[in-house]
Amino acid sequence: MGLSSFSKFYNYCSSYYGLRILSVFCLVWLAFPETAALAAASAPPSPGMIRVENRLTGTQDVVTVTGLSVGDIVKVYADAGASSPLGSAAVSNGSTGASVTVGQLGVTAGHIYVTVTQPPYSESRRIVKLYAAEPLSVAPSASSIRVINASGTSDQVIVRGLHVGDIVKVYRDAQRTQLLGSVTSAAGTTDETTVLVGQLGANEGVIFVTVTMPSQGESRVVEKGYSGELLTAKPALGDIRVINEYGGAGDRVEVIRINAGDVVKVYASDRAATPIAQATVASGADRVNVFLPQLGAGEGAVYISVTRAPLQESPRVSKRYHQEPITAAPAPGMIVVTNEKENTDDRVEVYGLSAGDIVKVYPDATTTTVLGTSAAVSNSVRAVVAIPQLGRQGGTVYLTVTSTSKGESPRVVKTFAAEDASKALDRSDIKIQNAVGPNDVVTINGLQSGDVVKLYSEEASRVPISSATVTAGESSVVLQTTLPLTGYGVLYITVTHSYEEESVRISKIYPAEPVTIPVSPNQIRVINNMLGSAGDEVSVLGLKEGDRVRLYADAAATLPIQMDDTGIAEGTVGYGESSVTINRLKLEPKGGAIYVSLTSSGKRESSRTMKLYEAE
Repeated sequence: MGLSSFSKFYNYCSSYYGLRILSVFCLVWLAFPETAALAAASAPPSPGMIRVENRLTGTQDVVTVTGLSVGDIVKVYADAGASSPLGSAAVSNGSTGASVTVGQLGVTAGHIYVTVTQPPYSESRRIVKLYAAEPLSVAPSASSIRVINASGTSDQVIVRGLHVGDIVKVYRDAQRTQLLGSVTSAAGTTDETTVLVGQLGANEGVIFVTVTMPSQGESRVVEKGYSGELLTAKPALGDIRVINEYGGAGDRVEVIRINAGDVVKVYASDRAATPIAQATVASGADRVNVFLPQLGAGEGAVYISVTRAPLQESPRVSKRYHQEPITAAPAPGMIVVTNEKENTDDRVEVYGLSAGDIVKVYPDATTTTVLGTSAAVSNSVRAVVAIPQLGRQGGTVYLTVTSTSKGESPRVVKTFAAEDASKALDRSDIKIQNAVGPNDVVTINGLQSGDVVKLYSEEASRVPISSATVTAGESSVVLQTTLPLTGYGVLYITVTHSYEEESVRISKIYPAEPVTIPVSPNQIRVINNMLGSAGDEVSVLGLKEGDRVRLYADAAATLPIQMDDTGIAEGTVGYGESSVTINRLKLEPKGGAIYVSLTSSGKRESSRTMKLYEAE
C-alpha cells in the first residue's frame, strides 16, 4: 500500500475507531504488510455481472459490467497474463455499470478477462468470461431453394421465406470464391426472391447458397443440386422412316408428328460430334425429310435427334434401315432353257416379269461377263435371251432380273439339257412316298425299256442321289432312296432314252413323312401311389395294336424317363388291346407333369402331350 493510501486509511480509522484501535491496526500492518495489502484489493465482478457483445466484423465489440459504484474502473484483458488491457472504462455519475469498447474480438467464440478497481482498493483479480461467436444469419433450408436451369436464357435460383433486407448470394463453390449472383430481398418479394446467375450449363450440377440478415453475419453455405437443362423428348421409333434408295439418289430420313421449327439431325453414330445432315420443320408442317448422302448398298443404322426451342437437343434414337431395294430372284420354274442344235441360237426364256425388267444370263455364280441379256420388258411378262451356243452337252446357267429403281437380283441356277436330250418326264407320272426312316420310294411311270432315271436333290447337283434302269418289257421303275428331308421338299428327276442325252430336270414336290396324331390329355390316366418307391403308373387309352407310348420328364428331353429297372418309360399296345400301362414309375410325391408321345406304325413320333398329376 502506498503512502497516500495509508494516509487515507489512517484518517478513516482514527475518525471511527479511536487512537487505541488505530494503534492495533498499525501494529498488524507493520507486522504483516502482505495480509493488509490482500485485504485492500477490490472485490472482483461475478461472471453474471459481465455481458460481452461480439458484434459483426467492422464494428466495435463491447464488454459491459453492471452492479458497480460511481468511480469504479473496469478493465478488460485478452488473457490471464496480459499486462495491457484491451480497454477500460469508469462508472459515471448516476450509473451502476460501465461499458468497455474492445475493438474486434473475432468472428468465433472465445473468452476475455475482466477486473474492477474500487477506490481506495487495489485492482481485483481477473475473472474469465466466455463469449459467443459473432451472430450469423440462419441458413435457408435446401427445400426452400429452387433452381431453374433453362436453355438460352439466364438461369434462376429462387429462395422462399426471406425477410425484407435479407441478402441472398449464390456461389459456384463451397469456399465462396466464385460468386454467381446476389440480390437483396425487397418488399413484395419475400415469398420468392429470385437471383439471376447467368448460364449454369446444360448438365446437372451443384450450387451453394447463403443468406445475410440485417445486423448478422453471412450464414453457412447450403448445397443445392440442380438438374440438367430440359431436353426435347426423343422421337418415337415408329415416327421415323429411313429410305435407302437404289444408287443413293434420294436417300433420306422422314420424321413425322413433330412441330414447326423443330430441328431434326441425323448422325452416323451415337457419339458423332457433327450430324450427317439436318433439316428444320417448315411452318404449318408436322413432318420433315432430311436428305442424306449415299447410305450404302447394305443395311445399317443412323441416329436421329430433335431440338425444340428453348429445350436442349433430345437423346439420339437409333433407327435401322434396310439394304437398297433388290429385285426378287426369278423362280427356277419360271425359267425355260432351250439348247438348240448347232448353228441355231439357244434361248433362255423367263416368265412372270414386269415392264422395265432386264434379264441377264451368266455362265456361273461369280463371273461378271454375261452370256446374254434382254432388252427391258415393255408390254409382255416374258423376256427371251438369245445365246449363240451353250454347247452340245447339258449344263447350267445363272440368271438375274433387274427391275426399275431396284438392284440386280441374286443369281438363280438353272440346268439345261443336251442338244440331243431325251424328252422330259411328265410330272403326273412321278409318285413320291416319303416314308418314315431311310426307305423312301419314288415310282416313275410312262417309261420305255432301257430308260435310265436319275434323282437329284438340287437343281444344279452333278451327282444323283439314286438312279435305276427300266427292265425289258416294263414301263415303270421303282427307286428305293433316302430323301434329303423328313419334311416336304423338292426332288429333281431326269430320264435318258437309249441313244439320246439326259433330259432336262423336272422338279417334283414331295410330302413330309407322316406324323402320328398326339394323344389327348383325356386319354391319359396317372396314378401317383403312396406305396413308396416305384409304385406309380401311367395308362393311355383309345390306342391301336402296335402303337408305342413314351413318357418324358419335359417337353425338350431327348430321352424318355428312366425306370427303376434301368429300362426307359415306354410301352407298346399288345394284340387285341386298345390301351397300354407303364408302371414301376417314380413320380414326384408333391405332384407335377409328365409329357406323353405316341408313335403309330409307319409314322413318326407325335408331338408331346402334357399331363398334370396330383400329389400322392
